[in-house]
Order: sequence, then C-alpha cells, then structure tokens
Amino acid sequence: METGQKEICVYIIFLLHGIGVLLPWNTFLTIGVDYFICYKLNGSNPETEYRRNFLNYLAAASQIPNLTLSLLNLFVVIKGGLHRRIYLSLIIIASICVLTIAFVFVDTYEWPLCFFLITMASVIILNSANGIYQNSIWGLVADFPGQFTNAVVLGNNICGILMSLLYIFILLSRMGIRLSSSIYFGLALLTVIGCGFSFRFLTKNKFYKYHVSKAVKSRETACTDVLHEGEDICGDNSDNRPSTTSHPSFETYCSIFKESWRGLFNIWLVFFTTLAIFPSVLIKVELYPPGRAFDIFIYGDMKTSEMLFRQLAIFLNFNFFATVGNCIASYVQWPKSITIPVVARLIFLPLFWACNYNEWAFVILITLLSITHGYWSSLSMMYAPRQVGQSKSQIVGMMSGFFLVFGIASGIAFTFVEPYIVSLFGWLYPF
Repeated sequence: METGQKEICVYIIFLLHGIGVLLPWNTFLTIGVDYFICYKLNGSNPETEYRRNFLNYLAAASQIPNLTLSLLNLFVVIKGGLHRRIYLSLIIIASICVLTIAFVFVDTYEWPLCFFLITMASVIILNSANGIYQNSIWGLVADFPGQFTNAVVLGNNICGILMSLLYIFILLSRMGIRLSSSIYFGLALLTVIGCGFSFRFLTKNKFYKYHVSKAVKSRETACTDVLHEGEDICGDNSDNRPSTTSHPSFETYCSIFKESWRGLFNIWLVFFTTLAIFPSVLIKVELYPPGRAFDIFIYGDMKTSEMLFRQLAIFLNFNFFATVGNCIASYVQWPKSITIPVVARLIFLPLFWACNYNEWAFVILITLLSITHGYWSSLSMMYAPRQVGQSKSQIVGMMSGFFLVFGIASGIAFTFVEPYIVSLFGWLYPF
C-alpha cells in the first residue's frame, strides 16, 4: 500500500471513531421520547416524576460521568496505555448496547421504576467508558496533522446526519417501536465493534506508526507521554522500546495549560454556545400564533408535519451544515486567532430566544449556527495542540477533549437558566 493510501486509511479510521464516539449516546437521545418515555416508562403508573423529567435525568447521567472520567483520564496512569484504554472502553460500550437491545424485548410494564434505574445505571457506565474513549482519541489524534483532528470532528457531525436520516425513515415507514429501537441500538453496536477492529488495523499502519513513534520520542525527555506508557508502539522491541519516563507531574499540566488556555477557552465556548441552543431551546420553539399553518410546506398530517419539521429543520439541518463547516475548515483555515469570532457567536442566544414568528428565519438561523459551529469547532480543535511543542501536544489534545465535554455539559446546564432569562423580557414570547 502506497503512502497516500495509508494516509487515507488512517483518515477514514479516525473519521469512523468520530462517529463511534457519539453514536451510542445519540441513540439514547434520539429515541428518548418515543422509546423510553412513551413506551417503556408508560407503565401501570405513567404520572411519575422520573418519567416527566426523564430527559433531564438522562442528561445528568450522561454528562456528569463523561466529564468526570474525561478529567481523570488526564491524570490516571493505566498500565498498557492507549490500547487498553480504548479496547476496554469499547468493550464496555458494546456490552451496554447488547444489554439495552435485550431489554427491548423484556416486558417492563409492571416494574417501570426498576427499568428506569437500570437505564440510568447503564447510561452512567456507558458515558464513563465513553469519556475515557473520547478523551484518548483526542489525545491520540493530536500527534497527527490538523486534518486528522478534523476527521474526528467531521465524524461527530456525520453521526448526527445518520441518526436524523434514520429517524425520518423510521417515522415515514410507520415502523413498530420494538423493531425501530432494535435497529437504533443494533447500528450503535455494529459501529462500536467496527471501531474496535479498525483500531487494530490502525496500529499496524506504517503512516500511523511513523507519526506516533515520532511524537513518543519527542515526549520521552519531556516526561509528557500519557497514552503510551508501558506500551510497545510499533511492535518492534528492538527499535521502539516502551517508554520508561515518569508520568507528567501536576506542575507540568499547569505549565501546559498556561501555554494553551486560549485555545482551550475557544473549544469550551464554541460548544457551550451551541449546546445552550441545540437542541433544547430549538425543540421548544413553537409556532406563533399557536395553531397556525407552517410557512414551509411539510408532508403529512399535523402531528407528522411537526415531527418532520423538527427533524428536517432542526436536526438534519444542523448536522448537515455543521458537516459543511467541518469540510470548509479542511481547506480554509482563517484567521489564525479565532477568539473574537468565537465570542461573537454568543449573539445567537438572544436571536433564538425571539425567532418563533417565522419558520424561514428559524431555519436560516439554525443553518448559520451550524456552519459556524462546524467551522470554529474544527479550527479550535486543530489549533489547540499547535500552541505548544510536539512533546506537549498529546496532553493538549486530551485537555481539548475535556474542554469539549465541559462545553457540552455547561451548555446543557445553561438551558435550565434560559427560560428565566427570557421571562425577564416581556416583549419576548417564551419558548
């Protein structure tokens, strides 16, 4: 295989891992209402607090462990390094997918509370493993040129496109809830398995070995290797012996943070702004005045039209144009300092608080939000590891993964505050 083909192979594998990082969680989020709230938890006593607030519990059970494990993964030494972290995480995620598929065919009508607790425990375990997996992937890809970091970001948004298209297909085909849920989680399981096998091929790729071994050597004297401790990178003990350097000290982390904090801030703010709006605020925007016809033609009866409009105008629109933004960033990387445009995106918050008067304005604003998210998220993730030397890029890559998750978590948390902010302005119609 020629060098160009090996490079493309590595790019595709990183793209696949970008999909795999988000697909299991996106599956829970996509079918949260139809499967969990309207089907599984609609038991003998449907008027329960945990059913009414299921999505809030789901968000807390996912983001808190994801954030916590992403942080711990920066500091905790795991014997066996990168391989063990990723393989163990993927095994746990796959096991949760299998368990969830099994429960699709179990009658939980008489014990919805028990099923709810099992689901929350599964989500906590899933996102704990995913926190380690995601953080490790960001640390690994930091050893490669910027376009490979963008491959992971691109995979994240392609994942959203796939889930939106699948939801629309299932909605229009009137598929049963058991079959559709099995398809969702089955797809997540197959993707996770594919990520596991692809990583095995990745570690045998000469292009991959070259960049990783080059980065490891630059870190040996600096004592900054986190992912590859005690690990034979290239499978050749004579030329690439496991590193014997000590784990980076806390002072080293602080020093690296001081060098890279602006880039990490950009990552946090890009994802905070987006998640403060998408999807929580967007799905609560209703037609005004209530009950009027759509400005945009949507197929089907009123209920189907509302569901299709939500999927097409919000989810598919956002994920498609975020992917477009990612692709633009692969070819156009300007400006070099992105803090000002990233901060300027905060203007989307008040714009969306008052955009429920016309669907066209709503759709266009989502398109602008998504393109800017895709573009600035790619550039912020690509730029951050470049702010330091190669010996420190791995740690900055893992810090980037943590601040990405931190931005998502804080953005989601802010959505609980937004209704109170909107209520302070009488001229805004509450979303």
